[in-house]
Amino acid sequence: MDLDIKYIKISIFLLKKIIGTTFPNPPVVSLIVESNLKKTLNKIVSFGYTFEGGRPHAEAVALSKMNFKKNHHYTLYSTLEPCCHFGRDESCVSKILRSKINRVVFSLRDPDKRVDGSGEKLLKDNGLEVLGGILTEETKKIYKGYVLNRKFHRPKVTLKIGSSLDTKISSKRNKSDKITNDQVKKIVHIMRSEADAILVGKNTVNIDNPKLNCRIEGLKRFSPIRIILSKKLDFNLNSHIFKNCKFNPTIIFTLKNNNQIIKRIEEKKVKIFMLDKKRFKLSNILKELANLGVCSLFVEGGGEVFTSFLNEGLVDSLIIFRSNYFIGGKGINAFNILKNKKISFKHTHLSIVKNNTMEILEN
Repeated sequence: MDLDIKYIKISIFLLKKIIGTTFPNPPVVSLIVESNLKKTLNKIVSFGYTFEGGRPHAEAVALSKMNFKKNHHYTLYSTLEPCCHFGRDESCVSKILRSKINRVVFSLRDPDKRVDGSGEKLLKDNGLEVLGGILTEETKKIYKGYVLNRKFHRPKVTLKIGSSLDTKISSKRNKSDKITNDQVKKIVHIMRSEADAILVGKNTVNIDNPKLNCRIEGLKRFSPIRIILSKKLDFNLNSHIFKNCKFNPTIIFTLKNNNQIIKRIEEKKVKIFMLDKKRFKLSNILKELANLGVCSLFVEGGGEVFTSFLNEGLVDSLIIFRSNYFIGGKGINAFNILKNKKISFKHTHLSIVKNNTMEILEN
């Protein structure tokens, strides 16, 4: 058991390095450990991780590098239960069964209904020793968005707020202010690279004119899908958000209408989801995003959007970057009237970012 914990810990350490790189599939890390027959000598002889775009899978990569030896015992470790369904490729369970792996150890059972214990059962039915559930508390945190997607048909939602000490996000209405420092900006770009999608309301697009991508060298290709909420599509089509949409996938959720601007927006390679008035609510929008494979959603503004997510009880994590000054009574609050009395978060992190602070609160 001690060895199993050791190798799963190594797998989890590596797993954290590939978060945000494997959309639309979850990130997975797999190790193969070679042991002598007495299990007194053990060493990692291969490893794999899910590639960009979700294929090939970690177990398949680790197995492809293997040169199995006689009179040795082999254990495959994985952060997630190996898949057993056929998709674009043969399942990982099938590849394991065709190899000389003797034993499989994984951390978290795969919540996908096509797997969900079936991978473990198939391996056991074919004579392999299987042990699951190692360090699940650690992996549950990493895979929270994936579990929410598969079990509840919505992504994990994180609100990112940049505010003054008195929780103002602007000095006055319809004005864009730089509130937090440049170090915070770098951290936010890293967080964007780890998310599947980033969401804002149309006011944020019109007032701040954001690019909503990751601009850190080496991480640019991991920019998230950009999501905009706008009932009327009243945009300036020269905004940054409408440039290079062919390379930065962009989706707008709007009300069903015959607005002539729809065609002009679609010409910019933007995908438009039209919902009727009854269905234009966050729970339905999150379901549509989950259907697209989105497991982690990073919400960046503005105040009306933040308030709506909180009032509907759809926030899993709050990240608040605070500057070192007050804006005062005329400033715009990060939140409007909060009607959900069940909102409850606990502080899990507090750190200094130069002269700003970063707080993380979890639901």
